Amino acid sequence: MFYADYCTAYIAQILRHTRQYFFHPTQVQISRAIHAEGHLEGKNLAVQSTTKPEGIFLNRTDERIPKLGNLISLGHRELIYTFLGKGYVDAVAAHEESIVQYMKDYDASFRILEDPLMVVGIGVAFAKEDDRGICEQMDQTLEEMRQDGTSLKIIKKYLDDPQKYLEVDDLGY
Repeated sequence: MFYADYCTAYIAQILRHTRQYFFHPTQVQISRAIHAEGHLEGKNLAVQSTTKPEGIFLNRTDERIPKLGNLISLGHRELIYTFLGKGYVDAVAAHEESIVQYMKDYDASFRILEDPLMVVGIGVAFAKEDDRGICEQMDQTLEEMRQDGTSLKIIKKYLDDPQKYLEVDDLGY
């Protein structure tokens, strides 16, 4: 499996891959009083260290990302939610699924901003020199699973809003 946003050009050079079949809103900010990315100006934000959100906020290559008061990088994901709950930070940036799961597990309620920081297509990759045809077979099988509803049934077991994770046609990969 591969995340298309990280390495699409690189993957094309060394791997053959299926088209992306699952949508993954990789990073979504959550906060208490913040309603849009622009409201983060001068605020304190926690992220898990060495993750994509950390890179997004450190590098600020996206024009939507304002200058923060402080970016706090923590070694464990659980700590970012503790910092938010205790009021040490104004917001966190993390994978949407982990935010939703945390809120369920700890009966917490935080606002999830509507616009994700990043959207990722997920597919399956194979060695470029593989000539067995399994990439094409996998692509066909995944498309059949999408068409007949099997993918939706599987994803529904794990995620609350499974349909949105299958809306990959507009990703542009």
